[in-house]
Amino acid sequence: MLTLYGATGAGSVAPQALLTHLQMPFELKLIDFDANEDQSDAFLAINPRGQIPVLVLEDDSVLTESLAIMLHIADCHPSAGLSPAMGSTERAQLYRWMSFISTNVYEGLLRVLYPDMYTTGSDLDGVVESADQYLHAAFGIINKSLSQAAWLVGERTGITDIYLAMLLTWYPDQPGLYEVHPNLQRVLEHALALEGVSGVFADNELI
Repeated sequence: MLTLYGATGAGSVAPQALLTHLQMPFELKLIDFDANEDQSDAFLAINPRGQIPVLVLEDDSVLTESLAIMLHIADCHPSAGLSPAMGSTERAQLYRWMSFISTNVYEGLLRVLYPDMYTTGSDLDGVVESADQYLHAAFGIINKSLSQAAWLVGERTGITDIYLAMLLTWYPDQPGLYEVHPNLQRVLEHALALEGVSGVFADNELI
């Protein structure tokens, strides 16, 4: 059985939602950051960076990084239609947008939410302000693409929507975000419409 290491409301939500939607058996092991379980010898033996999510596969091999985990799960279930066919133009766009979201939106949100991790100085407000500008530039690119098509990838809801939806719920001012970038709200709606996804988001206190 698969084992997913995660934390409530954290980056494990998207893989958890995807596994739940696909009705794949898995064990969820929550890491208590307040108790420093992420720095325990047992967890560092699984992921030396002490980060979640981590997916332990059936052969006991370890997969880290939410982007890689989402792609792998979808690849294991091509009939579900959550990612385009290998070698297709739409598949190339999947790689593009998943990478863009991971390197720009995910990273930008971490800088907004945990500015102390990104400076050795005391100007935390400056870190947040810079990160928020960075985020809105990325959100603007996504919003513009969604003004030309209903989905970023293909013509149906898929892993891109689940992945981005998780990150949208992290933004401190969602109403303000959707006022500036209204097409982003559609991504969240698409993701939550998938069976099982809204329940996972609710359990993780994201909606």
